[in-house]
Amino acid sequence: MENLLRDFQNLSTAGAAAVFLTANLLIFVCSLTSCWCFGRIFKSRRIFNRWEPFSSVEFFAALGAVILNAAVPVVGWILWKNGHIHLPSKSPAWIVVNTFIMILAMDFGMYVLHRLAHHPKIYPLFHRFHHRHEVTNPISLFVLHPLEVIGFGGLMIAFLVLVPISPIALIAYLTLNIAFGTLGHSGVEPFTRHLRKIPLLNLVGTSTFHAEHHERPLYNFGFYTLIWD
Repeated sequence: MENLLRDFQNLSTAGAAAVFLTANLLIFVCSLTSCWCFGRIFKSRRIFNRWEPFSSVEFFAALGAVILNAAVPVVGWILWKNGHIHLPSKSPAWIVVNTFIMILAMDFGMYVLHRLAHHPKIYPLFHRFHHRHEVTNPISLFVLHPLEVIGFGGLMIAFLVLVPISPIALIAYLTLNIAFGTLGHSGVEPFTRHLRKIPLLNLVGTSTFHAEHHERPLYNFGFYTLIWD
């Protein structure tokens, strides 16, 4: 891992940007494919009767989000390269702790930003674009206003500047982030009611939880957990 990080740190800015763009394009394709698979596998547990039809506006908005999602990390990479972000090696136990710290911190930060995005004076300017329809589709996760993409990316960079975190914990968090976003907009609920009643698991943000937010935008602002709601 250290050798890989060293090689990545020694890339040119253009090289790092190419890596981030490639990674985000792969994430985009994997997220859409996973949504389609969830829809087929769990078709008996659909939250919505159908997916919202795709539109050209959504496609270009999603493509713009993918490009911005690749551009914002370049800023983080530059900060890391110049010693403002630290990614130290940690023990397995500390990696788990690191991951939970980042999940909770980012969940709280995104909850606050999400509440602000729904402020009556701000909502029409930015976030209403994401709520173009109550029924989601596989591309909905990426249908965001550019300032929202920058805002959420900036929040993660701010966290990394303030908190040293293991690179493995960072990868684990990013993987969970995409998994939650993909499930949340898949339109199906793979978790049974029994599982959702188990202590601690009942605090996890499910597909149903986020789907209800799209139906009733004044409720359910959390992302990974229900704690802040």
